[in-house]
Amino acid sequence: MDKKETMYRINQVVDMNGERKRYEQTVTAEVLERKDRYLRYTEQLDDYEIDVVMRVGDDFIKIQRRGIINMNFHFQQGETTDTFYESPAGKHHFRINTIVLDIGEVAIEIRYELYDHNGKLGDYHYKIRKVG
Repeated sequence: MDKKETMYRINQVVDMNGERKRYEQTVTAEVLERKDRYLRYTEQLDDYEIDVVMRVGDDFIKIQRRGIINMNFHFQQGETTDTFYESPAGKHHFRINTIVLDIGEVAIEIRYELYDHNGKLGDYHYKIRKVG
């Protein structure tokens, strides 16, 4: 098992309710190479730290976040997956429609749509890239 620390830049763009928000941060990730690649890092969300584990397979990505919010997102291109999201506001059921899943050694890009029982909530673009 190969384990190392690597710097990553995370960029997220959220288009929701006609409004576009951009988020950017640099994290130090512990990278584990097994059958799949695992990235463990801490994201900053306002005043909170959220522990993140990203599992990168050949044709899927799973992102687990634990902290003020708890979620498990599963991305598989061309497929719709179910997830639950827990926050101080309560527990919510979402569906994720993955439009683009580009998995590389240096960068990962995910474009997806998020739905709840009322319909589409927004369009999301998530990119994580090695720095340096």
